[in-house]
Amino acid sequence: MSSKALSPHAPPLNIGACEWVGLPGLGIGAVRARVDTGARSCALHATDQELFTQNDQDWVRFVVHMGFDGVKNLKPCEAPLVGLRQVKNTSGEIEERFTIHTPIVIGARQWKVDITLTNRERMRYRMLLGRAAMKDHAVVYPARAFLQGKPQPQD
Repeated sequence: MSSKALSPHAPPLNIGACEWVGLPGLGIGAVRARVDTGARSCALHATDQELFTQNDQDWVRFVVHMGFDGVKNLKPCEAPLVGLRQVKNTSGEIEERFTIHTPIVIGARQWKVDITLTNRERMRYRMLLGRAAMKDHAVVYPARAFLQGKPQPQD
């Protein structure tokens, strides 16, 4: 079920403490994400971030690092810039991050979310799924992981 706006009658997804997430607007079929209800926004590990202008609009160019255990898979991406957001990082320090708005796929459902770009190279998961992205879409079952399997391609 593709959901530009999730039907009010559709039950929320049951997701675990970690899930596979697709980011089709960035050309990413699947990346492991840590579900964090303590984090407000989503964060994606991105390096080589560069601001540029396209059709009189600010865009950001960046490289997404996927894979783990020494396996490097680098994906160059571009997205319209939503803005700069001040975010408290895992060390409790405030940092300014580029923010993009892009579709996310979990299981068979898709909706749009804001994602901040940051360096998560010391983190086990390349993406953090924050509570704002889950609101009205998902319920977290913290004792389990990967309940939705790999993202299903959308129409």
